[in-house]
Amino acid sequence: MRTDILDYHEFYRTPLGAAAAELISERLVEAWGDAKGCRIAGFGFANPFLAAFENGERRLALAPAGQGVIRWPGAGANAAALVGERSWPLPDASIDRLLIVHGLEESPDPRRLMREAWRVLTDDGRIIIVVSHRRGLWSIIDSTPFAAGRPYLKRHLLRLLEESMFSIDDAQVNAALFFPPAKSRFLLRSARAWERAGTRVWPGLSGVLMVEAQKNVAAPVGLVRSARERMRRPATAAVRPAGARRKSAEKDAPG
Repeated sequence: MRTDILDYHEFYRTPLGAAAAELISERLVEAWGDAKGCRIAGFGFANPFLAAFENGERRLALAPAGQGVIRWPGAGANAAALVGERSWPLPDASIDRLLIVHGLEESPDPRRLMREAWRVLTDDGRIIIVVSHRRGLWSIIDSTPFAAGRPYLKRHLLRLLEESMFSIDDAQVNAALFFPPAKSRFLLRSARAWERAGTRVWPGLSGVLMVEAQKNVAAPVGLVRSARERMRRPATAAVRPAGARRKSAEKDAPG
């Protein structure tokens, strides 16, 4: 069972969520710059982070079916769609940069998900996976979506990438969210200082891990199904989020 789309949406509207999105986005921009001219897709709940790449040729927000989807971006044409865990409505080799956030921890089949990521990336395509770190506070304290699902250690994530036909020889490992996941205004004001100190003093205790790797084009033939077989019409996002039944019921309940 995946976290509901509204839980993500509401978290990132809070001061704590906004601080987390800003600090993670800075690391993403360090890795990819402004990604000008790139076709970029995010899987899971990557909406707050795709906003950092407005110079991309195209940006797509892919939401897993068990989670629900919400229209994105807020203005202009909708670029969000509800997709299957193992079947994305994208042609082979159609994406230059792929970002997975809140997508791997609750996946019922992480290896199959990574196969699909491999399929849609171009031959020189790159992927960044942002996951909850098993040794960090954010995976322990369940007041944020980062505590949902299975947190990862660096070695586990690198092994998954290698087994899924990604090259990890030049993989870049980064980290973020060293400050505690608390709503204290003092902590939020000092979040950037926590990040600087954490990077230097306790790099193994970050809230999230961020690993960038490149598609390995020397993959065995036959492991990836053809685009014709896999192409399906996506369920595009409506203004009202899908998967919002529970929240709507709570809101409409008397008292």
